Amino acid sequence: MSQINFTANFIKHTNVQKRYYPDSYYNKEASIVELDKNDANDVDTLYKTSVSWTQNGARFASEIFHEAVKGYEYDDIVKEHYYAVTEQNNNYDKLEPDKILGMMLFSESKYNENEINWFQVKPNSNFVNSRDRAYKHVGKALINLLKEKHSDKTIYVKSSAAAVDFYKSQGFENNGMEPSSCLYLNA
Repeated sequence: MSQINFTANFIKHTNVQKRYYPDSYYNKEASIVELDKNDANDVDTLYKTSVSWTQNGARFASEIFHEAVKGYEYDDIVKEHYYAVTEQNNNYDKLEPDKILGMMLFSESKYNENEINWFQVKPNSNFVNSRDRAYKHVGKALINLLKEKHSDKTIYVKSSAAAVDFYKSQGFENNGMEPSSCLYLNA
């Protein structure tokens, strides 16, 4: 992993698909970064992204921002990760909010379980059967990152009803005991 001080940390390149004609997509290289909630530029990016996305109907982007600026830390048992997929492939010291395609707050526990707290894809990227869908595989890129980096423990998510099928397509399951929106991915 390439580390850049005082800014979002580049994790890896990934491919998403970008629409160039109503029913045609091409592979587009994107970057996965981890934002630092102690860096003013990264917090500003989270803020501007959440404002823009909330105006376009995204429900969870503002929750990710609010968690980043909540003003307190969990004890050393839980580490929060603010991951994002961006079209930007350099200059991570100044992330451009309009190039963020998806973001997630992920809590890594020192002991038993990890959890996806909030997960949001850019509003024009998550219309399942829409000809207006600008990108594909943004959410999948973030889930694949978790599978690679955090596969040592079970990953839990309390999903919105609309996203249950997405999580199941990525290998998450319901244990039959919880509501159908409580899913897990075994380590």
